[in-house]
Amino acid sequence: MLILSGCKSSTEPEVEEIESIFPMYIDENSNDINDFVEQTTHDDGFGKASSTTTTNSSDPGHSFVDENNDGICDYAQDGSPTWHGPGFIDENNNGICDYWDESLPMHQRHEGMRFHDENDNHVNDYMEEETHWGEHDFVDENQDGICDLAQNGSPTWHGPGFVDMNGNGMNDHWEEGGRGHGGMMGGGHN
Repeated sequence: MLILSGCKSSTEPEVEEIESIFPMYIDENSNDINDFVEQTTHDDGFGKASSTTTTNSSDPGHSFVDENNDGICDYAQDGSPTWHGPGFIDENNNGICDYWDESLPMHQRHEGMRFHDENDNHVNDYMEEETHWGEHDFVDENQDGICDLAQNGSPTWHGPGFVDMNGNGMNDHWEEGGRGHGGMMGGGHN
């Protein structure tokens, strides 16, 4: 009698699930603007465009607001910790996604773009002139103190964690097939 131990009976390949990187960048309409911050595909953190109004713009469920009529949610342009797209988690219910909440360990234990606000002005320090951190020069044509490349919806990375193995200038996490591009092999919104 022959006994085989440890052999797989399935011909299915074992697929390792890879953890997504947040925040995500998706541009299915190829206009170089993150779909999650555009009006027609706005994702308020719950995976849908929202028409509800909230008092705290950091909360998921915020409305699409566009006072300057540029087609990009104003909350994505003010440097605040307002979340757009999938991945919103708020274990302590303070309205700030745990990935961007500096008081929580998750803030330091992920590879995605981070929010840092040492001067307590509710603007990401990595996007401000004095503390700017990016693979590009600080640009501020509208003179609001926030890097314009953080306000135009483009896939411009600010802060630590920038990875560009293929040298094309875009963070590898946000490229097609990257872990911050709708999960592995892309994908859209819910």
